Amino acid sequence: MKTRVGILKNKWLRLTSLGLRGRLMAALIPSVVAILLIAGLANYGVAEQFINVALERFVRLQNLAVAHEVETFLEKCRQDILFAAHGQLSDKSMQDFLQNTAAAGGTKYLEFAYIAPNSDDHIFLYRRDDQVIRASGRDFTRITPNPLLLFGEIPKLKSGEVWISPVMETEHPLPRPGAENTMRRDQIIRFVTPYRMSSQKDAGLIILSIRASDIRDILTLFNSENSPLWAFPRSKELRYDYMIDPDGWMLFQSGEPNQTNQELTTYLARSAYQGTLGRPGLRNAFRPNSEHTRYWDMVQSIRGGTDSLSKVPEQHITSAVHDYYFAFSPVRFNGGGESGPIIYGGIVRVDRSILLVLAGYQYLDVMLVVTVSAILVIALLIYWLGRKLTAPIRMLSEQLNSLKDLENIKEIEIAYGGHDINELKNAVNSMIRRISRQMEEIREKDEAILNVNLREPADLAEEGCLLEEARLSLLPDIIGIGPEIMSLKNNALKAAQVDVDVLVVGETGTGKQLVAEAIHNHGSRKKGPFVSINCGALDENLLLDALFGHVKGAYTEARTDRNGAFHEANGGTLFLDEIQSASPKVQQSLLRALSVRRIKPLGSDTEIPVDVRIIAAANVDLTEMIKEGTFREDLYFRLKVVSIQTPALADHPENIPLLALHYLEQAETLTGRNGLQLSKGAMRRLCAYTWPGNIRELINAITRAAVMAETDVIQAEEIRLEGGLAEPRRAAPTAEEPPPTKQESVLDKATTDSQPTTDLNPRQAKAWPAILKNGGTSRSEYQELVGGNLSPRTANYDLNELVSKDMLNKVGKGPATRYVIPGQE
Repeated sequence: MKTRVGILKNKWLRLTSLGLRGRLMAALIPSVVAILLIAGLANYGVAEQFINVALERFVRLQNLAVAHEVETFLEKCRQDILFAAHGQLSDKSMQDFLQNTAAAGGTKYLEFAYIAPNSDDHIFLYRRDDQVIRASGRDFTRITPNPLLLFGEIPKLKSGEVWISPVMETEHPLPRPGAENTMRRDQIIRFVTPYRMSSQKDAGLIILSIRASDIRDILTLFNSENSPLWAFPRSKELRYDYMIDPDGWMLFQSGEPNQTNQELTTYLARSAYQGTLGRPGLRNAFRPNSEHTRYWDMVQSIRGGTDSLSKVPEQHITSAVHDYYFAFSPVRFNGGGESGPIIYGGIVRVDRSILLVLAGYQYLDVMLVVTVSAILVIALLIYWLGRKLTAPIRMLSEQLNSLKDLENIKEIEIAYGGHDINELKNAVNSMIRRISRQMEEIREKDEAILNVNLREPADLAEEGCLLEEARLSLLPDIIGIGPEIMSLKNNALKAAQVDVDVLVVGETGTGKQLVAEAIHNHGSRKKGPFVSINCGALDENLLLDALFGHVKGAYTEARTDRNGAFHEANGGTLFLDEIQSASPKVQQSLLRALSVRRIKPLGSDTEIPVDVRIIAAANVDLTEMIKEGTFREDLYFRLKVVSIQTPALADHPENIPLLALHYLEQAETLTGRNGLQLSKGAMRRLCAYTWPGNIRELINAITRAAVMAETDVIQAEEIRLEGGLAEPRRAAPTAEEPPPTKQESVLDKATTDSQPTTDLNPRQAKAWPAILKNGGTSRSEYQELVGGNLSPRTANYDLNELVSKDMLNKVGKGPATRYVIPGQE
């Protein structure tokens, strides 16, 4: 009896602890909602079964339709090559076939060839854009793999039989003026059938080739709104198709609509697997490891000519659905042989549908409408009664909810409320005062710790290693990492391989002369002289004299003959800096010298032949000068055989720490000092500056600081910058700063999990949700999160930038380094 009384008493206390509106809601609403829920769940269970059946049928239909379309396309290619084999082939008839087929809206075949068995009477045509080219002689031998190898690779074919190759990579010569050795790489599928020319005793081979991207485009079409099966709008959940071969290699996946020129990829298809990336002839192909039994069971079924569909639990991709549909169908090809059709490959469909989720939401909506209609009168009555009684509590709650910024927290005030509300208000205000005092103390401690931390030497060990690597590279004078510098180095090396004139364009101080010297030192003229002339440092007459020289008596002060820069650079390279400063007369003389490669010294009537490579540099837009009439257009195009753009320092700020370390070492040699270091504050100042003077301004700032520094650690105040901090940037990742304090306020913890990503680059924004979920990441895990093709250097840069934004903390060193969410170390 006492136990029952105690239970009833506890229930009454819990009920009375609710507000007035809460007690009324607790008494009236649950019974109504319970009845509706029981009936609704029973109905929804039946509806879910039928929706699943409908979705499975649609996915399977989609998969079978794509496989059938691919088979139809391959069959059309087989019919086309057999049609060609029944005619009289010649160079003209084969070209007409390629052009007429494309003009009629048919397949734009990449190759059409006749390979003679015992002679060199080959006809090999291939398409470049909309032009048909014949490869003969040397061009035919440069085709990789060479078509002659087919005689030993394919089985003996009878008339009317067609052999189909796997997806393979070929290279065709695409000679252009000044680039005769250019090759073009394509992933193709070849169809081969026997054919005997009337002039040949033995049968040769006809080859007809398609790009593998033609089949990829079929997959893309059926996965787009232009699909022949498009009957209704689909949700934005991830769906894709991909093709495999009988050996289990993922060949390519469907692409983005309206992007037919994109490369073949498998990044979506392989995202849930571990295995081997890249096979000979197809770099993006992927084959999962044997541990993925579901995948290899599918491969075995495709080899047996079986199609199927299954529902697979979602484990690798964040999605609104918990399962996805996995359908596959074999792709057959009938080459006309006695054994009948072969299994050429398979089409796999991965389809995520939120129809069940949406149906559930709709069902809940209906239930909600019914429930709301049933309790509307009760709710209105509760609202009217409760509003009068709970107004003071509501006001107090609203003011408490408005206290979101601890930096500007203020005490709360309400006009009335009674004794209980006043007691609650006073307790809350007392807590607010304590929090304000503690926040001020934490702020003062953080500022002190940060000031001390910024005066410590920056950790540039990683930059030191990168600097040593750069000095051992092909272009040791061009320092830096990242896409901008890598592109600059690659362009310089490419320009060095051909003996043509080069135009280097870039802002002042971006290293145009370094690029010119690199091109000279790695080119065929590296044993010849390198002569540099600054066109902006001389007036017209002096510049003409400096360029072309003079003979004795050419003018009053010409007491002896003088060889000009063209003569001095004979057999080597002449670098013309600030070419935009040349006067019209100088431009005319340069144009003639470049056109005929002969010069006439001042005062001489004899032209002298010269063998000089010209590298010109400009720090302005020459096309604008051409429009203004201050620079000759013909000279511009004579110089711009190859053009290289040197990036401004503001375009690759990740290199500021590396460059600062490099020029600090140079400054040590210049000033005779040893052991100089940059503090974290100094590095932050360098990385926050916009550098309008580019690398030259950085060199001057570092050298000036090395001269003026009072200790071996250069502080921020010793870095003198001409333009101030025009547009601040975050500090570079290599000079990482630890969080100001290990103490973490309630607000800091709350906002860490919802860190805004609007200022992150696309890679960081993609990986950030997974980093939050896992509490941190390592460099290798980050590379996998953003796709697996990211270089270690770029991954380190991204992660260290997150450290500089206080979104991550760096823990450990070397291979054990991890980047963790603050407060979760």
